[in-house]
Formats: sequence, structure tokens, C-alpha cells
Amino acid sequence: RKREKEQDQVIGINRNERSQSPKYAINGQLTQLNLLAGQKVNKGDVLAQLDNRDAKNALLNAQANHQLAKADFARKEELLERKLISKAEFDTAKAQLQSTVAALNSAQDQLSYTTLIAPFTGMIAKVDLDNHQMVQASQVVITLQGNQEFDLTFNVSESYVFNRASFTKKAPQGQYRVKFHGIDETLNATFKEMNRVVNNGSQTYQMTLSFTPPAKLSILPGMSANVTVDDRSTNQPVTVLPLTAIVRDEQTQQNFVWVYQEQTQTVQKSVVELGKIRTEGTEILSGLNQGDQVVAVGANAISSETKVAPLRWERGV
Repeated sequence: RKREKEQDQVIGINRNERSQSPKYAINGQLTQLNLLAGQKVNKGDVLAQLDNRDAKNALLNAQANHQLAKADFARKEELLERKLISKAEFDTAKAQLQSTVAALNSAQDQLSYTTLIAPFTGMIAKVDLDNHQMVQASQVVITLQGNQEFDLTFNVSESYVFNRASFTKKAPQGQYRVKFHGIDETLNATFKEMNRVVNNGSQTYQMTLSFTPPAKLSILPGMSANVTVDDRSTNQPVTVLPLTAIVRDEQTQQNFVWVYQEQTQTVQKSVVELGKIRTEGTEILSGLNQGDQVVAVGANAISSETKVAPLRWERGV
């Protein structure tokens, strides 16, 4: 039989999948911050620059100390081979060289910390500071958003979850369409995740879809949209059995039905996965093959050794 077309419509809030606020790891004064909200940037672009004069001088000093220690180590190494100095003097020179290497790496890091680099291609969503302001470590300077994938979050009722028994095993199957207010185009979305913890006070669960809007559409985080859910395809066949045909195994916590075996005139247990509860019965998502004959009445009262025979009318079984 064909599944009835079912649609649910809810309102979701859009948020950017890639939204970051790059921060400085050090304190300093801004010397370059000429970005505007809405401006596009590429990965690797300089977003902001701190006064780096002290950092550059520290790096030059570290480089000079490293070169001096490197030359001294080379001389001490040669003198040790000629047994003109002790091993202790050589070890001191070696330790000094290693110390200058660490200091050089640290100075290079400190200089790099003065430059804020775009971690990905996107758009400036917000500029929080002005040029020449003092910046504290970890203070937000700008907010950068990616321009590719977006997430749309909305809440679904517990009945929506209950009627989709496979939620905890796999993503719910469905066609999700997103329609933003003021935009004629409808976008396709895919299931991403659903919280397993209920929202306090509402008995709903947060669900998230992902979608990639065309570049021509100006879709921003925080915009609301209508989400339409088509529960699977309207042309997909589905098996529906009466509740009396389904048996619950309390030991394994599995649901099964009895499938008739024509050769032995007995029945065989077949574990099934239940789907949505309907007025005429329960959907069977897996566990049965086309043409299987199932015990519809009295399934709780038989076993695999019970002899059965199909009940036939003039029109067939």
C-alpha cells in the first residue's frame, strides 16, 4: 500500500554553521582595523593588526642571541673533539643553544599573535572595536561568518518523535523544505541532529537541519523561516500490520511477528522495526519480505512449534 502524504510545518531560526569571533592571545593597541560589517574576506586575509614594534624588536634580539649561541656551540664542539675543554663546558654551550632556540620560537609566536588572520572565507558580521583602541587578550574584535552552510533549528513535539521509532537508530527519513519570509524560492534541507533532552517547560525537542543557500540569496543568521516536513515519499510502499500481529519479547526488548512457513505449516519469528502508529495499525519499516504471510490474530498465544494454516476466503488468503 502507499503511504499517505503527511506534512508538518514549523518555524525555525537560522544560524550560521561557521561563525567565529577570532580573538587576540595578547594585549595591545590596534593599528589596522578597516573592516566593515557585510564585507567579504578570504581565508588568510589580515583582519586586524596590533602594534608590533616591541614584538619585532624582541624577535631581532632572539635571533641575535641564537646566532651567537650557535657559533659558540660550534666552537665548543670542535674544542671538545680536540680535548681542549671539558665535557661540562660543552654541555653548558649546548644547553645555551637549546635555550635560545626556545626563546626564538617564543618571539616568533609573539609576533604572529599581533596579526589576526581570517580562518576561513566568509563575511564580516560585526565589528566590535575601532582602530587604535586598546585590546585585551581574548577580547572579541570582530565576528566572522562563513557563507556556505547554514543550520536551521526548531522544536518538534514528543508525538512527532514517538511516531518515528527509528529516531534513535538513524536520521529520520523525510523531505525538508525551508522557506524564508520575503524570499520566493524554497530551499531543500537535510537532517543534521536532534537533541535527546527535552526542552524545559515545553515538552519539545530541538531539531537541526542543514542547507546551503544559493549565492544570490542574502540569508543571514537570526532570520526565521517556515520548515515543511514531508514524511518520506508519497510513492514509497509501506507495510501496515494490526497491533494484534506484533509481539514484544521482554527479554530482548525486540518486537517480532510470526511469519507462516508453507513447507512445514509452522511459523517462524521475524524481528521487525516499527514505524509510525496509524489508525489501521503500525508501520513495519524492516523485517518482512514481499509476499510474507503473517499471523494477524492470536500471535501472543503461539510458538514456533505451533501448526497453523492460512485462513482463506473465496478471494484468497
